Amino acid sequence: MDAVERTDSRPPNSESAFVRNYDSAEARTVTVTVIDSDDETVVERSVTVSPSAASSLRFPLERGVYRVEVRLADGTDDSAMCPIGSDPEECAVVECGNGIVSVTTLAEPSACRTGGSGSETA
Repeated sequence: MDAVERTDSRPPNSESAFVRNYDSAEARTVTVTVIDSDDETVVERSVTVSPSAASSLRFPLERGVYRVEVRLADGTDDSAMCPIGSDPEECAVVECGNGIVSVTTLAEPSACRTGGSGSETA
């Protein structure tokens, strides 16, 4: 089923991803890809965020845990398992600045990391 065909029953103010650009001088374009448990891409969206600004994204997805991959135009990337749903903490948090990009979640961020070139792994 295509993501655009799915029923979205979440409250209107429920965000799927929150993207913040910490770079004070340059806008950043971030591509956010959401992959389901069947390893299929269900959403891919690019957003350009102004310097020192943030943007909220809302995806038409059923409540669940998804792999969220993020990539800057220069290829810097990161990924994490993120719950996406109607609760405020069920959203991917994407941050970029100083040449890196990271994705975490408000719900158990350290337990959901999968790594990428923009993150450190132990």
